[in-house]
Amino acid sequence: LVVRGGEALVLLGPNGAGKSTLCRVAAGLLRPAAGLVRVRGGNATRDTAVARARRGVRLAPEGRGIFAGLSIDENLALQLTEPDDRDAVYARFPALAARRTVLAGSLSGGEQQLLALAPLLQRPPAVLVADEPSLGLAPRVVDEVFGLLAELRSHGTALLLVEEKAAEVLGIADTVAYLAQGEIAWSGPRAEVDRDRLADAYLGTGARR
Repeated sequence: LVVRGGEALVLLGPNGAGKSTLCRVAAGLLRPAAGLVRVRGGNATRDTAVARARRGVRLAPEGRGIFAGLSIDENLALQLTEPDDRDAVYARFPALAARRTVLAGSLSGGEQQLLALAPLLQRPPAVLVADEPSLGLAPRVVDEVFGLLAELRSHGTALLLVEEKAAEVLGIADTVAYLAQGEIAWSGPRAEVDRDRLADAYLGTGARR
């Protein structure tokens, strides 16, 4: 797989296909048994997660990337050390500003996801690997989250998005890949996606075309 700056690659597939494992490999949490991981042309295969992050690769894990026992402001301060950056987030998201001392774990699922993404909007990473960013969210919030991801893409971030909600996420995809039984069954431009390929991916048949 190749993910370029300012583009979104959407990885689709059924449960158990290996999507979250691929995210962990991309983020440096799991070392691959074979093959290479390159970031900006450099070999990052043996990087730790910290080293991968220093290369500009960020992971938004499944189930929200926040610290539930810390306040909103403490969560933001972990990534945005400058007060001006946090003030910019609060100006953008008034709902977070009004509750900045509240524990992040008490927020709704949608608010937690916005809190996870807000620092990235202020300081866009080179690469964002997002594992099921719409999981458990109401349709209105899903639209907002995908809008924020599209905004990151417009800032030059390379997006690797793992999703099961194919219809929604295809709206921001440049390239689509289908994962079946741990292998890429097909990849290509969004314009070439068809219902048969989508069925192959979600049935896990892994038919190559």
